[in-house]
Amino acid sequence: MKIFYKIFAICGLTVFAWACSEDFLVTPPQGVLSESNLTGQEGIDAALISAYSMLDGYNGSGNGWGAAASNYAFASVASDDSHKGSEPGDQDDQILLERYQWFSNNPLLNDKFSAVYEGVRRANETLTLLASNESLDEGTRNRIMGEATFLRAHYHMEAWKMWRNVPYFDENATEFRVPNDQDIFPLIVGDFEQAASLLPQNQDQIGRVTSGAAYAMLGRLHMLNANLSAAEAAFNEVSGYSLNECFHDMFSIVGENGPEMIFSVQSSVNDGTGGGENANHLERLAFAHAGSPYGCCGVNQPTQSLVNAYLVDDSGLPLMENTLNDNPSADMPVDPRLDWTVGRNGVPYLDQGIHEEDWIRSAALGGQYSPKKFAYADGEGSNVGWSPNLSAVNIPIIRYADVLLYQAEIDVNAGRLEDARAKVNMVRERAANCAQGDLDGDIAVPIDAEEITWADYRVSPYPGPWTDAVAAREAVRLERRLEFALEGRRLFDLQRYSRIDGSDYFVRTLTNYLAVESTRRPHLETANNPTMTNLLFPLPATAILRSRIDGQPTLQQNDGY
Repeated sequence: MKIFYKIFAICGLTVFAWACSEDFLVTPPQGVLSESNLTGQEGIDAALISAYSMLDGYNGSGNGWGAAASNYAFASVASDDSHKGSEPGDQDDQILLERYQWFSNNPLLNDKFSAVYEGVRRANETLTLLASNESLDEGTRNRIMGEATFLRAHYHMEAWKMWRNVPYFDENATEFRVPNDQDIFPLIVGDFEQAASLLPQNQDQIGRVTSGAAYAMLGRLHMLNANLSAAEAAFNEVSGYSLNECFHDMFSIVGENGPEMIFSVQSSVNDGTGGGENANHLERLAFAHAGSPYGCCGVNQPTQSLVNAYLVDDSGLPLMENTLNDNPSADMPVDPRLDWTVGRNGVPYLDQGIHEEDWIRSAALGGQYSPKKFAYADGEGSNVGWSPNLSAVNIPIIRYADVLLYQAEIDVNAGRLEDARAKVNMVRERAANCAQGDLDGDIAVPIDAEEITWADYRVSPYPGPWTDAVAAREAVRLERRLEFALEGRRLFDLQRYSRIDGSDYFVRTLTNYLAVESTRRPHLETANNPTMTNLLFPLPATAILRSRIDGQPTLQQNDGY
């Protein structure tokens, strides 16, 4: 049973805010600690736990919705996967992202910026304390250093993929108002490489990062930078993982730390902390609203474009059309991942009831669908707080399917089309293993179970051979959308596709999406057309103002903003 504790250890100028995951984070509550306590192993472990605790973006005060670990506001709402949803007047900062009206004063940007640099600070404090302790054995020292260095790399990478032009801080930094004119990419690479060399391949305690996680994240970093050969070398070092048997397992307590999960945000509820401190606070807007058991809040509603991406032909292969303007009927073949990702009217919603029209707060604004992937089933949520939607469902950051599909992209680029097809088919074959069940039995059932009357589930591997590189590349890119919808991938994938092939793929994809989706959702009629400027977000105005020295900002805004 997962148990988390938030612990505050205060000494001098150092403040550690605690909240984290799994059994390795169980530490007795501490009071005020002396400096010797902090530099002992308990104090160093406390600092490390504090660094882990920022993975969910939650700092214990304020909303900070833009800091959510799933990046749904930036990667889903600002892409073709979801709408802001809810109703007019609620979370309208997100609707500006959806309409590509990206302004530097949007508070969501500062939420993210503040959260990732708080994570950097905590990781660096761990390394500072570690350097003050000469009594630890080499194995313990290397592990702690590896974990802290990994976390520092992760938080810098989160900032870099949003803005590129951001500062880097290590444990020796003393001045924090510094220019953002340095390319920090090599420094992040160095941190991941160091972490990979220090970390063990396996950890005894669930939730701690491993060398495999470091190599996987290093590979992703190189993919984001369009260096496929460097990414391939990193991914080749990732071993010991396999796909979960059922797609839904990764979004349930049963299988979320199974063989597929490489690195995720650990969460818990009803763990004795009293206030749900260790739940996914910043994800809780993205639940079904109104008549649903969750009662709030209807944000991050899937688009019709995303729903249509799951339509398949009679053989179970992607139909690749975006003309349907309504909920697919029960006799229309669909990929079973649709009903693990999207809440649809007439379809069971996990074990929480049949999704109905009154589960939607404002269909005119956000459409008729609800987000579902991170919703909780019975026993996975909590009624603590202002709404019954605090969840114990972990948020995946990178999983083995990620690595497989990244490798498939690399294979296509290298002309190894049949190798790419084999990897894509591994993911598709797994998708065929289970589907949403009815409310009276198991949540997950075989896709051809007799109880399924609300859908015709079909998904098949691609027949071979693949001989057309352009078609193969599009098949891999579509598979990433189907597999990772609402997991914080889509916008960053579209951006890097343009960087990889030097094209306007990003602009074309989102412009075509808006041309069609605006006929379904009138609020998109006033959207700006995306441009190549949108390959980066604007730096938050608040961060620029706070960077001033003698009235002059040290941080410079990204071009075009």
